[in-house]
Amino acid sequence: MLPRELYIPPPGPNISQRCAVSYVDGALTREEIWSTENESDAPRCHKRRVSPDNGRTWSAFEDIESSVNRQLPGGGIVTGLGGGEYDRGLGILYQVGLRRMWPGLPLYTYNWKDMEHPFNDHTFVIENGGSEKLFRYEDGPDFNPENPFDPAYCDSNRSYPGVHVEFAADGTAYYPIVCYKRGKDYSFNLGGVRLMKRDPRSGGWNASSVQFISPQWSSRGLLEPDVAMLKDGALLVVCRGSDTPKTPGRKWMCISTDGGRRLNPVEEFRYDDGSRFYSPSSIHRFFRSSKNGVLYWLANICEEPPQGNSPRYPLYLAEIDEDRCAVRKDSLIMVDTRREGEPEAVQLSNWSQIEDRETLNVEIYLSRIGENAERFWESGVHKYTFTPP
Repeated sequence: MLPRELYIPPPGPNISQRCAVSYVDGALTREEIWSTENESDAPRCHKRRVSPDNGRTWSAFEDIESSVNRQLPGGGIVTGLGGGEYDRGLGILYQVGLRRMWPGLPLYTYNWKDMEHPFNDHTFVIENGGSEKLFRYEDGPDFNPENPFDPAYCDSNRSYPGVHVEFAADGTAYYPIVCYKRGKDYSFNLGGVRLMKRDPRSGGWNASSVQFISPQWSSRGLLEPDVAMLKDGALLVVCRGSDTPKTPGRKWMCISTDGGRRLNPVEEFRYDDGSRFYSPSSIHRFFRSSKNGVLYWLANICEEPPQGNSPRYPLYLAEIDEDRCAVRKDSLIMVDTRREGEPEAVQLSNWSQIEDRETLNVEIYLSRIGENAERFWESGVHKYTFTPP
C-alpha cells in the first residue's frame, strides 16, 4: 500500500472533513477548498485557502459557505465549484461547477429510498474567473439569478459533472458530463454520457453524440464519467455504473475516434487480457504522469460482486494499456483498503489528487468515511503519495 499520513483530523464528532486541492495558475499556487459532511451529498461549512509556494505556507481561510449553499424563498440552491484545471499551454484556468436546485423545497431534500429526487442539476464552467458558461446540449435558457427557478431552465440541459478536464496539445479542452432526458421522462437514474469539447479558437463548447446504457447492464444509468486522451488521439471515456439482477457491478467505457464529435456504443471496461473485474458504483479518475508519460487510473476494484455503492475498497492505482483501451492487470498498486478492525462500511472513494509540480509525485487526499464503527461520518483527510518510476 502507498504511504499515508493524517493531513487533516476529523472536525468533530460524527463529522467528516473534505479537502479539494488544485493548482490555479502556471506556477506553484495551490488552492484548497475544505468542507464538512454528516449526511450523504450534503456538504457544508465551505472555506478556501491559497498557498503561493506549493503548500509551504498558506493564507488565512476565506469563508465561502454563503456562495455555495443558499436557501431562497423559492427553494434551495447549491452552487459548488470543483478544483481548478489549469491549461499551461493557453494559460486558462477551468473551474467546472454543479448547480443543484430544489424548486419549492429546502436544501438537500433527498428521496434515497425510491431514488426519485425532487431536484435538477446543471453543469457549467468558469474560465479565468469570468462569467459562467452553461454546458448545453439542447435548446434552453441560461441560468438567471433574477428568476432562478424558471421552469424552462430547470427542465432543459440537465446534467451532472464528470471528473476532470482533459487537454489536447493544441489547447482543445474535453469534459464529460452525464445528461438526462427531458420532461416527464426525466429520471436521475437514467443518465447518458456526452463529451463537451471546447474549440481553442472560438472558445465555444459543443456537445458530442450521447450514449446511454441498457438497464440490464446498469440499474442507475451512467454516472461520474472521466476522460483520457490516448497517445493515438482517441478519447477514452469511462463511467461508473451500478449492478443489476443480470449484471454485476462494472465500469463502462465509450471511445471517440473523431475528436469528440461522436461516442461509440458503450462497452465493458476490462483488463488487458480480456478478463473482467468487479467495481462498485463509485468515482474514479485518469491522470497522465508528467514524469514517465504513463496513463494511470484510480478506482475501486473488488474481489466479489458489489451491491450498489459497496464495498468501496480496495482503492487501486493501475496503468492503462492505450492500444487495447484496458487496465493493465499486472500493474495494480493498492493505494489503501479496509484495515483490521474497520467496519465493512468504510469508503475509500472520496478523494482529490494533484501532481506536485516540483517533485512530480502524485498526492491523493482521501476522506476515509466509515472507518469509525460507532460514528460513521467521523473521518479526517489522509494524504497518500505515489512516486512514479
